[in-house]
Amino acid sequence: MREYASSRYLEETGANCECGGFLRPSVVLFGEGLPPFDYERAEEWTEEADLFIVLGSSLLVSPANLFPRRAKQRGARLVIVNRDTTPLDERADMLIQNEPIGSILQRTEKYLNA
Repeated sequence: MREYASSRYLEETGANCECGGFLRPSVVLFGEGLPPFDYERAEEWTEEADLFIVLGSSLLVSPANLFPRRAKQRGARLVIVNRDTTPLDERADMLIQNEPIGSILQRTEKYLNA
């Protein structure tokens, strides 16, 4: 498997491969299933989490929306950073809305590196 810089997708023909096919990002697109290895790893991390942070998700799409629920049930603290409301907002220990995720991450990084 070959990897390309994400900036390539911004080019007019950036998604075209030299072989004649199309390049695709290494993300799960809507309607696709999670790769089994990644799903199993997410389950493991969810079980071990003391803190579960949701960034920019409606929490409406399964199975991804099951992970924060499971973490919360197992005693993890739940932080939701999202522009809109989610079905788990009432269960969150911290809810951050109307603030860009990038700003939150920059402030968090500064705090952790201080």
